[in-house]
Amino acid sequence: MNKLVSIEEIVPIMKEQMAEGRKVSFTPKGNSMLPLFRSDRDVVTLSPPRFPLKKYSIVFYQRKNGQYVLHRLVGKKESGYIMRGDNQYQNEYGIMEEQIIAVVSEFVRNGKSHYITDKGYRWYCIFWSRTMYLRKMYKILRHMAGRMKRKISGYKSR
Repeated sequence: MNKLVSIEEIVPIMKEQMAEGRKVSFTPKGNSMLPLFRSDRDVVTLSPPRFPLKKYSIVFYQRKNGQYVLHRLVGKKESGYIMRGDNQYQNEYGIMEEQIIAVVSEFVRNGKSHYITDKGYRWYCIFWSRTMYLRKMYKILRHMAGRMKRKISGYKSR
């Protein structure tokens, strides 16, 4: 039986499992990792982190404000790791090892398991991370085209 619980309730159990070297699965919420993870539909499996983390790893961590996040590692500086959601355009700097709870080792989408070691997945990571600015520009241009179309057609929003 599946039970809906808040992330705050489950994190202590997850940390305990990670400390014992076990994996934990859960269904993420939110759209920051679209198109890879769909909210309330896909299932991710977390494993204990092994430092230093590899670029493009998907990391489950706690922000300094207490919020729990699942984002991709896109770089590292002396001040910490650099994270960004696949559906976001701004980097988050300064994530320290002590904030990191786990890393994604696999995920299930439409009943099929995908592993982070799969070649296709690695190509997706590289492509998606390197085309961020192109995707952002496309989104801006599409928004502008929609505004122009509405203006030309005389549509007024309320």
